[in-house]
Amino acid sequence: MKSMTGYGRAKYRDEIIVLEIEVRSVNSRFLDLHIKQPSHLSFLETEISKQINKIVVRGKVNVYINLNLLKAPGMELNEDMVKAYWELYNRAKEIVGTDAPLPFARLLSEKDLIRIGKIEIDEDNMREIVLTTLDEALSAHQKMALTEGDSMREYCLSSLLKISSALNKIDEEFPKYKKEIYSKLKDNIEDLIGEFVKEEDHKKLLLETAVYVEKADITEEIIRLKNHTDKFSTLLDEPAELGKKLNFILQEMHREINTIGSKFNSTNVFDDIILIKEEIEKCRELIQNVR
Repeated sequence: MKSMTGYGRAKYRDEIIVLEIEVRSVNSRFLDLHIKQPSHLSFLETEISKQINKIVVRGKVNVYINLNLLKAPGMELNEDMVKAYWELYNRAKEIVGTDAPLPFARLLSEKDLIRIGKIEIDEDNMREIVLTTLDEALSAHQKMALTEGDSMREYCLSSLLKISSALNKIDEEFPKYKKEIYSKLKDNIEDLIGEFVKEEDHKKLLLETAVYVEKADITEEIIRLKNHTDKFSTLLDEPAELGKKLNFILQEMHREINTIGSKFNSTNVFDDIILIKEEIEKCRELIQNVR
């Protein structure tokens, strides 16, 4: 079981570059991948995406790639532009009639006076460094996702135990409740119309009462809810993508307990029904973050 929430970081350094990669993710219905990288690494964008897609299949994923080059790029003066600016400044001094000196640093700050050469990158070497460092960051990210997943699994197992315990109590209490409602309905019918109907009609009414009570039976719902609980518990140990499957089972569990609650209207099990609903809801919130 793996969480969609995770964080991983890896760093590489040599005499030429310092590379740092961070992978952060939170829950999302689908894979929502965002990669922030320097322009020097644009040639690797497709390969970086493919490598992430192999590991992370769902979630909103942000990848930050920071690259610092320790070797300064080559620079040179644009001599023609320097001469042109110098002549313009001197002409301006003549126009306003001043002998004020021109700060040379100010001159060099003008646009396009200094040409910065392109940084030469060995693409094959850089590809190996970036993808290896990314793999390390993804490994750290997955380790955290698995740790989070183990915590969620333990929480869900705890909830399932509470649900099973409460469901067993409901199962034990219902036969007594069934007898009670049949007895009450029978007595009410006899009090209301017993003396006004013939004996054969009286038997039909009692039979209809028994049929009505039988329709209110919750045995099937209890069996289905127990089956869903067992299936949910089994899936928690599977390594595949589980989020959608578990969420579907929880929806079915919620439907069954709602039906049980509507049929079994007794104060004896009210707290148990509420507990089951609460635990199902807690698990549903948690499962939203499962891959």
